Amino acid sequence: MELPSRPKHDRYTKAGRYNQLEKQLRNRPATSEISTIVAYSFDHRTRLGPFLYADMSLLTAGPRAVAASLINAGFEKTRIVLRQWNPEFRVSEARIDGVPPHLLLVSSMQIHSASAYEMIVDAHKLGDNRPLILAGGAKAIYEPWDFFGVDLERNFSADVAVTGEEFVTLELLDRLMEYRAGGEHLRKTFHRLRRSGLLDDIPGLVFREGDEKSPLGRLINTGIQRMVQDLDELPHPVVSLGVIEPPHRRHYLSAKPLAIGKIRRHVGMISLVTTHGCKFHCSYCPIPAYNQFTFRFKSPERLRDEIKVVAETTGIHNFFGTDDNFFNSRETVDEIFSVLSKGKVGNKPFRDTVFFGTEGTEFDVYKNQDLLPMCRDGGLRAIWFGIEDMTAELIKKGQSPEKTKTLFKLLSGMGICPMPMMMHHDGQPLKSRGNLYGLINQVKFLRKSGSVSVQVTILTPSVGSKGYQEPYKKGMVIDKAGEHEVEDYQFDGNHCVATDDPSPWRKQLNIYLAYATFYNPLNFVKAIASWKDPLWTYKVLYQIYGMAGLVQSFAKGFGWLKNLWRGPVVKRAGFPRRRLEMVPPPVTPAMVAQATPQLQPA
Repeated sequence: MELPSRPKHDRYTKAGRYNQLEKQLRNRPATSEISTIVAYSFDHRTRLGPFLYADMSLLTAGPRAVAASLINAGFEKTRIVLRQWNPEFRVSEARIDGVPPHLLLVSSMQIHSASAYEMIVDAHKLGDNRPLILAGGAKAIYEPWDFFGVDLERNFSADVAVTGEEFVTLELLDRLMEYRAGGEHLRKTFHRLRRSGLLDDIPGLVFREGDEKSPLGRLINTGIQRMVQDLDELPHPVVSLGVIEPPHRRHYLSAKPLAIGKIRRHVGMISLVTTHGCKFHCSYCPIPAYNQFTFRFKSPERLRDEIKVVAETTGIHNFFGTDDNFFNSRETVDEIFSVLSKGKVGNKPFRDTVFFGTEGTEFDVYKNQDLLPMCRDGGLRAIWFGIEDMTAELIKKGQSPEKTKTLFKLLSGMGICPMPMMMHHDGQPLKSRGNLYGLINQVKFLRKSGSVSVQVTILTPSVGSKGYQEPYKKGMVIDKAGEHEVEDYQFDGNHCVATDDPSPWRKQLNIYLAYATFYNPLNFVKAIASWKDPLWTYKVLYQIYGMAGLVQSFAKGFGWLKNLWRGPVVKRAGFPRRRLEMVPPPVTPAMVAQATPQLQPA
């Protein structure tokens, strides 16, 4: 379900408090002794869809942001490990200056949770020398209990789940360093303070109650985080670009991180945090509630500096703004691009040197189309539109076929790529006559309207959204197909895991047919023939990548399609399945009550 919000007067940290925490930690001499690994979980089974190459070349913002906050706070021995690059990495074999890391921060989305659990279990192989384990990311924010008892026997857990942003992590570490006794291991400091109740006043934490080695019982939830309102207080992204583990398949860390000058050999695009929040409240989206229905953004000057410094330092000129809806506020767009339009990399303007892509709704971009020429001067080259359904049968966000035609033509003429994202849902046929309701009808319409790419996903229960529980209550969510039990990685929108359709394999097949309608040899030839198109290069390249991605995706996803077809398909009855249910059930009601973790306010 949706996360609750703090009272309006208490949603933000005090101005300057974040930087104060950084300074306090940096001034503690022992901070520089703490070796840290920031590990980004990645499940390679999620590599489906026409963009399956982008997941390896897009440098995500989350782990870099956490690492930058640690480095600025004085944790100089920090290394970022990206498991899409380092799939064989083992925490138990990692050494920094010859010793195991003191601190392990595991960041994970729901779809990558299996990779996170694997690293947590592996870290426990170090015994008393294991690091203090912090679980973070979207999975920890919405389902923190899943990081406790991650193995079948429920012997291994993260020490704490951080359900907030960088500020929460620094506030926790500042408390630990303040009370750390001599050379005490940070993990022992944590559990000593936890048992004493000295962490209960830090909002945004979930940890176990009682002794660390006792059977898993209740969990303590310290409440909803306070957020940093001014995003300029957060570290510059270039801070952590020099501590990334180079790509390899070894179990251990390299002697040195990847040199900044060599990052562009492996990275095609760098993500930057620009804004947080969205004014829409779609039933399938957890973003507005996570941001406590606020809108935050970086100053134009700060964003311009980030693009300039990162581009000149790394040689990478492609950026993706990890916004929830960049055009959410006209005033913000106007202010930001009025500054970006004057930005330069070297001696060349952003317009000629920067590829900046971001997300937006068709309604907002259409309403602010007069700002688009200035946006193009500021380096805007692509907008991913969350259109979902052209006919607005699924969700109404101000989209319409007429707006799409007008807006996509305008964008194409300016050299800005329209990138629509669609959502296939129950009730929508593969094809329809005389209207645009059919999935293929909409895909064809979008291509003819000028779309450079198209993404099609299946409507899936999104944890943290207000509509999350409804599919479970209706008995729509698949628990098992054939011999395969549904796992977290399949809640990626590429797998059909929730539907009322008596033949769910059809919904899965429809996704492949929709992609084949857009990415195919005929459309590739048409793209090549349209050599006067301002977006010619991008349309040709996306056809190539899309066709290759479709072939690989069908080959990898055929097993699930076959399971849905053969069956039997078993639906989940009434509520989500939790990892802890995989444990053999206790014998008595008393044991059941004791063994079931419950979130309890501190």
